[in-house]
Amino acid sequence: MDPKLLKVLKKLYNYSNYTYDADRKVSIYQTDTLLPAEQELLKQHQWEANELDNFTHENTHERLITLQSHPGLSWESVTAAFLAGIGGSFLRGISSLESYHRMIHAYAHPYEQAERFVCCKVCGFNTYSGGWKNLSYLRYVLYLGNTYGSDPVGAWTDLNELTVIQDQQPVHPSAEDIEVFRRLLQLLEEADPEETPGQLEKRLTSLKLIKGTKGIRRGILQSLSTIGILPNVIVELSPDRWTNRETILDGELQLNNTRGRSDMQMPWAGWHGKLQVNQDRLQQIFGYWL
Repeated sequence: MDPKLLKVLKKLYNYSNYTYDADRKVSIYQTDTLLPAEQELLKQHQWEANELDNFTHENTHERLITLQSHPGLSWESVTAAFLAGIGGSFLRGISSLESYHRMIHAYAHPYEQAERFVCCKVCGFNTYSGGWKNLSYLRYVLYLGNTYGSDPVGAWTDLNELTVIQDQQPVHPSAEDIEVFRRLLQLLEEADPEETPGQLEKRLTSLKLIKGTKGIRRGILQSLSTIGILPNVIVELSPDRWTNRETILDGELQLNNTRGRSDMQMPWAGWHGKLQVNQDRLQQIFGYWL
């Protein structure tokens, strides 16, 4: 993204620069706080400040299923975006891996609440997932390196825009991006058998291998865990199949590092150093680039 545009978007989507639409329960960001030149930059990049859409459990999965036939989406294209995200040349690509896994396994199903959680037992759709969403804001935070593939609406928003980006100019990771990924894998392979996810994250931060926030690094590790490249001690996950969200959430109840004030979540929370990296899964998904 054009750095000048990103600077304007940070001003536009500032936490204090909005009015609340009580009827639709969504934030509307104010463009009249921008300078004329900043407003013109939005027009030049065809950035709509407040694109709103309404989501239900049913129509979200209809949209995901429609994307399954898009020729621009494949493991090769989303891993390219993901690697470019890890290395920093295309930060927006980090969310694509988890989003794609969700999309290819999406299927029509009724909402059936999980036994212990207020969400759909199959896909995890919850009260926050549905309703009116400001898609423009969601796209903006994706460019900051946030990961939204764990949510059905977030996954659709991510991939729907990624198809447009890929049609205009396909994303390719640089040699530097791929090298950062190789070094991350080496870090995981060399982990002490008793190392916890939290300890690995601290080590990763101290090495300054991946630029950005703790949330960016967590999103990368969570994505790799979601498709089974980073195994966990609770349930075997795979890029080739879907595991019901309830099963993964129930796994958190069996772990000590997901309780209290911890923000750690499954499946990354279930990794231990002794598990290292599933090399078969790694080659299956990233072999083209490695």
